[in-house]
Amino acid sequence: MPIATLTDAALQVPRSVLDTRSLPFRQAHSVWQESIGALYDVRLIGGGDENLDCHAEAFHFGEVVLTYYRCAAQSFDRSRTRIGRDGLDHITFQICVSGRHGRRDRGTEDEAGPGDMLIADLAQRQATATSDFSSLNLTVPRRLLAPLLKAPDAQNLRRIPGETPLMVLLRNHLQGLHQAAPRMRRGEVATIVGPTLELAAAAVNAAVADENAAAVRMALTGEIRRHVEARIADPILSVESVAAAFAMSTRKLYYLFEPHGGFTHYVQAERLRRCRAELTDPAHRHESVAEIAGRYGFTHRKSFIRAFRRAFEMTPRETRALAAEGRSLTVWQADAARHMWHWIRELR
Repeated sequence: MPIATLTDAALQVPRSVLDTRSLPFRQAHSVWQESIGALYDVRLIGGGDENLDCHAEAFHFGEVVLTYYRCAAQSFDRSRTRIGRDGLDHITFQICVSGRHGRRDRGTEDEAGPGDMLIADLAQRQATATSDFSSLNLTVPRRLLAPLLKAPDAQNLRRIPGETPLMVLLRNHLQGLHQAAPRMRRGEVATIVGPTLELAAAAVNAAVADENAAAVRMALTGEIRRHVEARIADPILSVESVAAAFAMSTRKLYYLFEPHGGFTHYVQAERLRRCRAELTDPAHRHESVAEIAGRYGFTHRKSFIRAFRRAFEMTPRETRALAAEGRSLTVWQADAARHMWHWIRELR
């Protein structure tokens, strides 16, 4: 009797492909909207042709998803309501291959063109438009990327020029990764993700104006942030306790966190983000808003609601209701695990 072994398909990096070229226009339009509609509200610009050429390919690298897509001119929107419903907390690095993409409320000088990178924070509102367009994209959960970035919450729809040396390196790396992905095995993924994220963060950080920044400062700040995030629910967490843990003065700690709005602001923002995550998690639906808020040190109801509204543009109860509505509206197909946009939705 032959010994059972894993097939090549089982060993390969999971791949998903969508192509509308062989479909009638109406059907192609519906398929495209339903697929990318897991992330964005989309609308074609300039009407439709007999054939709608939208092509998308994705590779699931465990903790990140690499996608390439080509599409006709269209608009992309993430509204406050959509963000509340899906609760996504990811960042996408979008490298423009052809065409242009940018904010609808800005001039063409802010658009990303071939070689440039546009950063999309899926936890923040977006209203963009493209010409006929193609791009290579890396989508990453914030928890993996935030410790590597100087200003992780200030990158939404930021254009990084393609001619900067680190952008050239990142673009070449992602193009090579996309070309190699069909031949890669699942076991190789763990060695790829870390260096890829470090290179992406370096490309973003080098474009942030901060003459005093240094690799040592960024590494130290990352260590402190991981320390804080591991103790975020600890009621005695304070600038003094953290400074003592790292044998530094409180003044230096305040200095390190200036790019994040200050230490106190950073801690509160992280606690609010944890509250939001639990309010949208079905596993916590039996808990009241007050119980969740209290776990992260928010003991005054009105103050918590005000802070939450400032951070997310809706109240905690609205957030919970929209998340429940989003779950009830989601239709999971039998092959959803192979659907590229659902891969991105499931990243955590």
